[in-house]
Amino acid sequence: MDGAAINITQEQKVQASLKYLFFTFLKIGCVSFGGYMALVALVQKVMVDQDEVLDNDTILDSVTVASLLPGPLAVNIVAYIGYHLKGKAGAVISMLAVLLPACTLILLLSWLYFNYSYKIEWAQIMQYVAAAVSAIILSAGMQLFKKEIAKNYPKALLCLFTIAVISWFNSYLVTITLILTGAVAGLFLSGNKYKNIAVLTVFKSRFKFSPTSVLIGLLLINEGVFISNIYKNINSILLKMGIVFSGISLSLFGGGYVMVPIMQSLFVKDLHWVTTQQFVDTIAFSQATPGPILVSATFIGYKLAGIAGAILATVAMFGPSAVLMIVVSKLFKKNKDHSLVKDMVSGIKVVVIGLIISSAFKIFFQQHLSVLFVAVGLVSLLLSFKYKINPVYLIIGSITLGVIAKFYGI
Repeated sequence: MDGAAINITQEQKVQASLKYLFFTFLKIGCVSFGGYMALVALVQKVMVDQDEVLDNDTILDSVTVASLLPGPLAVNIVAYIGYHLKGKAGAVISMLAVLLPACTLILLLSWLYFNYSYKIEWAQIMQYVAAAVSAIILSAGMQLFKKEIAKNYPKALLCLFTIAVISWFNSYLVTITLILTGAVAGLFLSGNKYKNIAVLTVFKSRFKFSPTSVLIGLLLINEGVFISNIYKNINSILLKMGIVFSGISLSLFGGGYVMVPIMQSLFVKDLHWVTTQQFVDTIAFSQATPGPILVSATFIGYKLAGIAGAILATVAMFGPSAVLMIVVSKLFKKNKDHSLVKDMVSGIKVVVIGLIISSAFKIFFQQHLSVLFVAVGLVSLLLSFKYKINPVYLIIGSITLGVIAKFYGI
């Protein structure tokens, strides 16, 4: 890590109590619109720049590990950070807090939807949120670029290459290829020489029988039941829901949007749990609320089995992949100081910074670029990057502007 980056002392880590994690991620969860990179930017602004309980290395490591594993990226990143600061309890508390706002809203909207046929019409109110979110992400990316890359021209070139490639070829496989490219580039840029055996023995670990290993075994069995379609012969709707949503959690690579068409085929055509219109409406609900798009599981669970079903579906959707994330995080933490791993990660971080910056441009240019929208983006970028304004206020301000625009016809 460069000297300009923030170093975290043990005293600062102690300040990140479970109470701190809960209320910080609860606050972030209330305004985390715009996908997992928006959440990463919010965490970087709040927990690195303002509260100084994390360093940039941890943020970038969390994105790296989460990108290589199944499950919703945003929640897995939160689980990694919570585990890094306060162990397993920290991971659970952090996940609960960041999901609570979105799941509560979805649960309320589900009740209104199935009892009063309520449909959400927030498009105009939320129209300027994307401008603020893209500015916050770009600001975080620029700060990371400044601290982690600075005037290292080979790394800067790799970062620009990442931005260019992901702008033209936006897919999970391309993202993974870029991350692997970053790892190889990190080895070359370090100038160190490694024997082939070193690569094979970095992550060596002895198997130990423990509750965690039992849990991983059960998850693997569940995945087998899901993939083989054995669950279709189960009569209990709650048990079937648990198997299906857990199976999706461990089959999801590349983020929630990748799984939307697969989930539609499964829930609508195969299982007949929801109609096509209900599925479209739940995706609309999840897009209009903060948090990951996969909180749609809460809606489907409520439809099938009420509040108990909503809770079960939510836990099954986000829990299994988080368990896997914690296990891999523990392995990564044990080996991250190895020189080979450090060199690989140094290159991967450059790619991740490129992914963060490119996501800001994507969110911004996918919207209708009115004069007011562009102005909101530029002002938000200035306030975030130069004046370090809390990103929560920027998002609340953009929502307020949307409310004014809707009711006064701006």
